[in-house]
Amino acid sequence: MSNTIIATEPKLPPAEKPQRPTTGGWLRKYLPETLGIPAVVVIIIAGWAWAVQAFNIRSVILPSPLGVWKSLLAGLAADPASPASYYYHAWVTLSEILGGFFLGSVLGLALALVLSQVRILERIFNPLIVAFQSVPKIAIAPLFIIWFGFGSESKIALVTLIVFFPVLVAGFAGFKSVERERRDVMHSLGASKWQTFTMLVLPGSLPFVFTGLEISLVHAMTATVVAEFLAGQAGIGVLIVQMGQVLDTAGIFSLMVVLGVMGFALVQILAFIRKRLLFWSAAVRGAKA
Repeated sequence: MSNTIIATEPKLPPAEKPQRPTTGGWLRKYLPETLGIPAVVVIIIAGWAWAVQAFNIRSVILPSPLGVWKSLLAGLAADPASPASYYYHAWVTLSEILGGFFLGSVLGLALALVLSQVRILERIFNPLIVAFQSVPKIAIAPLFIIWFGFGSESKIALVTLIVFFPVLVAGFAGFKSVERERRDVMHSLGASKWQTFTMLVLPGSLPFVFTGLEISLVHAMTATVVAEFLAGQAGIGVLIVQMGQVLDTAGIFSLMVVLGVMGFALVQILAFIRKRLLFWSAAVRGAKA
């Protein structure tokens, strides 16, 4: 009697039907942004206005929200080409931020790539980078003013230096983060060094690079305004100093609003670029979920 084996097809689990988002899930996902943030802003402004009125605080110490709003409208209503316009000074500050941010990022990533590929250069430059990075960059601002003058060049140079080191460190960590095994697999498949870099090393380093860019962007804004405090001919920092000399506290607060909006816009643009380039990243997918 022969044994017969009857082949049976494996039973696959039934396909799950896509679940439609429930009302509760939608509220948990979008409620903090759509209602929570505006509610917090309204509460802060209302408490601010109440404190000024209840404690009879002088406007030179703490202006009311209405006074800040009037100063903001006055600055925005001026001719954009006029030195009294917020647009004029905001454009100067923004150009200095973007110019220094771009130069510092390019130089930092270029040196990080070179150091990650050449071991002897890494051993030579690493102690120098650590030593120079520990020096407060704002302390070097007077030197840049002497070398480059009172114009935008000195601010761009200072921002370039401040952006350079975080991007360098993050880029170097990103380029070195790719495992040796993955490089060996690419080599065994016949990939060239350029193909290995563009298809493996560069994509794998982008999360590190964007982390450095996000940190550097905040430092770039701070450095630009501080440099304009020290010596500037135009820019939001210069306008803040001028308003401080005449005790225009409401005007200073309105310029802080301008800086906040500018910083928020720049951070959101960088976050959008990160999401577009790192759509495969677990962190980005988790943020979208």
